[in-house]
Amino acid sequence: MIKKISLIGMLAFMVIAFSFLTSSGQDMEYKEYKVLKGDTLWDISTKEIKDPFLWPKIWKENPDIKNPDRISPSQTIKIPLKLIQKEPEEEAATEKAAAIPEPSKIEPAKEEPPKITEKKIEPVKKSSFADENIIVSSGYITDFVKKEMIKGVGRISGSPSGRTLFGESDYVYIKTDTPANTGAKFYVMRPTTLIRHPKTKLKLGYHIAVPGVLEVVGIENGETKAKITKSFADVLIGDMLEPFYEVEPVIEEESPRRPDVSGVVIASHYMKLISGSYDILFIDKGKKDGLELGDVLMTKSVDKYNNSRTSGIIKIINLKPTTATAIIKRSESAVSVGNEISGLK
Repeated sequence: MIKKISLIGMLAFMVIAFSFLTSSGQDMEYKEYKVLKGDTLWDISTKEIKDPFLWPKIWKENPDIKNPDRISPSQTIKIPLKLIQKEPEEEAATEKAAAIPEPSKIEPAKEEPPKITEKKIEPVKKSSFADENIIVSSGYITDFVKKEMIKGVGRISGSPSGRTLFGESDYVYIKTDTPANTGAKFYVMRPTTLIRHPKTKLKLGYHIAVPGVLEVVGIENGETKAKITKSFADVLIGDMLEPFYEVEPVIEEESPRRPDVSGVVIASHYMKLISGSYDILFIDKGKKDGLELGDVLMTKSVDKYNNSRTSGIIKIINLKPTTATAIIKRSESAVSVGNEISGLK
């Protein structure tokens, strides 16, 4: 009898232990990720969550990471499972909703005579060469040669959290020249480098970085509160604001314009976004020189023997009166500041 009771007790203990282990696994809220050499929070967010712009959410769950730009190989970080599971759940919910019509919209079947319909010819959709994120985050070169001359319509003055560095979905306080209503949008901008012409050495203006977009959400403690809706880089206290405007993507044309324009590459920088990596160039020609968005130009370099050769093909994605922003479409050798530009023959 005693042996029988002992056996029953042991089985009960095993069932309880199994249930505990199972429920513990189900209650897990984080996935542990071991940082690889070269990883950034942007890269990890892209791989694990399929959305690089959610990297601030990972950062928030790892308070031991003081600087998001500095994470070490073999460091272990926590990724909320709800972020990883969000995309499949939303897709499943959308598909289920689309498959089941609302009861009020279900109509009885009606017999109708067959209709002869003409086959519609759908217009060919043109692919986008550069979307608005690439264009905006590339920044531009202003005509002002003194930093104090660069003035926006406001600036980031603080934050509810007391932090000084922000990313997407973070909240900040802003001060604007005129009252900003809820829903008003602004580009965040920051002067970075004074650009000089590589040939003449004349000052051309400052490169303006655009690290993000924010939208006013209301008033809090007497301060105008805004949410960062997009971040391409770190947003900082003191960054300036400029009015938001819609940016149209640059379409890939079958036969783009090849204007007869001569100029020089005056600045460059490398940019990494969700859709890929890009080499961005700035040239000393713009709207006043007859350039248009989508124009294709050729860059030339001179070797040590003073021979000129084609170094790359570039496409204009943004225009200012006297300067333009371009992406390298194809490079045969390194395209660098000082390379000459000309129309394709």
